[in-house]
Amino acid sequence: MSGTIGEGPSGEKRREVPYLGIVKIASVVMGIMIVVGLAVIGVTIAKRLSGAGEESAAVAPAGPATASSVTAALGAPGDLDVAIPAGSRVVAVESDGRRLIVRLTLSGGDTAALLLDADTGARLGLLTLVPENR
Repeated sequence: MSGTIGEGPSGEKRREVPYLGIVKIASVVMGIMIVVGLAVIGVTIAKRLSGAGEESAAVAPAGPATASSVTAALGAPGDLDVAIPAGSRVVAVESDGRRLIVRLTLSGGDTAALLLDADTGARLGLLTLVPENR
């Protein structure tokens, strides 16, 4: 491909530039690549600012847990025995990210929260709520 730079003042053609067409095509392609690249950067920034990241998709939503969600959170189907204090009963089970919170009513009427690791089922702690005047 070749092209001319233009005409001189007396109407004669200036020298011919070989590859001028290729330079024009390359310029257009590079311009398009710059515009597309800036659009990708803009979309990525907007997603990160809005909080729609990879981590939010991996975290389980908070809310009441069912037997199937507990099994899925533990990573594999199977049986797992979790000891609770004698005479207590389970009031509710909730999921808080990587923890399971089992609300209990103890035999004396007090309330407790049993914290479990959602991945392994390991007991993290038992929080007993007692009246202040004891």
